[in-house]
Amino acid sequence: MRVKISMFPREDTGVINISLDFRRHFISFTKTLLQSTPFFSRFDETRPGYSPYVFHVSFGKIHNIDFTSKTMTVRPPVTYIFSTGIPDLLAGVCNAAIAWKGKEAVLGLVIDKVELLPFRQLRKCHVHFRIPGHAVFRAREGYLDGRNMAALEEAVNCHLATRSEFLSRYYGTYPVAKEKVRLACDSVLKKGVCYHYGGTLTTVRGDIYLTGSPVVLQFLYDYGLGVRAGQGFGYVEVVREW
Repeated sequence: MRVKISMFPREDTGVINISLDFRRHFISFTKTLLQSTPFFSRFDETRPGYSPYVFHVSFGKIHNIDFTSKTMTVRPPVTYIFSTGIPDLLAGVCNAAIAWKGKEAVLGLVIDKVELLPFRQLRKCHVHFRIPGHAVFRAREGYLDGRNMAALEEAVNCHLATRSEFLSRYYGTYPVAKEKVRLACDSVLKKGVCYHYGGTLTTVRGDIYLTGSPVVLQFLYDYGLGVRAGQGFGYVEVVREW
């Protein structure tokens, strides 16, 4: 279940400059959207655990990236997509965004449109997912860059198991922790690097082919792949299923 929020600057300047470390601003934006919901209490906990959602931020067009100043020049709209498998959580975000419509929300941007996206239920056992942004996978040796497929498959299943168990225990989601997925060797993945909270993160980008039960694949679609989903990493789109 997903909602898309489109934002523009109040003054039409054609393009805007945004920090390459932009995700942290949208983490704060997400917290504000959740402020009037029961789910906001997780932010008061010392160890809040896994986020019951994933979000993704995209831009109308990226014109230029300046690594010296760590900024990029983009053309609006700035689009924020929030995804979750919990209906009450999605409803809370939708209501908050609608109430905020026409007002300045984040980085001087004003919410223009709030659109509930069509519900996508996965019914097949093979899915081609596209990672439109970046995904983060952690292994014993550190963050993965997508070259070692066996390590990546292990990381996907490890993150899936721990996150599913946590969300089932704290939010009552359907438990899928004992099921695993297989990663196809023809997945087309590459290393990415993201600026995040003043540092850099090694990430994975591209297209990933997974095989598993539709319930497990739906979980990954709703809540994202890998770790740091609540920080804007791991959002996926379905290219096809068979």
